[in-house]
Amino acid sequence: MLAKNRSDSSSVTVTFTHPIDSATTSVSLSGDFNDWSTETHPMSLVGGDARCVVELPAGSVFRFRYLLDGERWENDWRADAYVPNDFGGDDSVVDLTDVPIDVVSAEQPAAPAKRKRKASVADSAHGAA
Repeated sequence: MLAKNRSDSSSVTVTFTHPIDSATTSVSLSGDFNDWSTETHPMSLVGGDARCVVELPAGSVFRFRYLLDGERWENDWRADAYVPNDFGGDDSVVDLTDVPIDVVSAEQPAAPAKRKRKASVADSAHGAA
């Protein structure tokens, strides 16, 4: 699964998440963005998932796959697309060409709303005293 967060015009933070079984001991993220290295992006094993956060250039498209236990390649079945590879299978694709800048997280509108509610409660309590 891919989660994308773009806070500026030049890059996108992508969180790659892949479900794993309890027998899996290691997962690495490999793709065009790291020359298909199996060592550059080891994934953290959290519960039943492997996770890795990578900063990638906005406007790009990358192929990737997950390598489990150093021997088994798997795709992300929630990837943006799939393309055939030279080994008779498919590669997963992460598409960063149209990721909008995340205005919500930049402005954080929830914080002022909470402050306003707290201020109203405080004002009511003050008026009752």
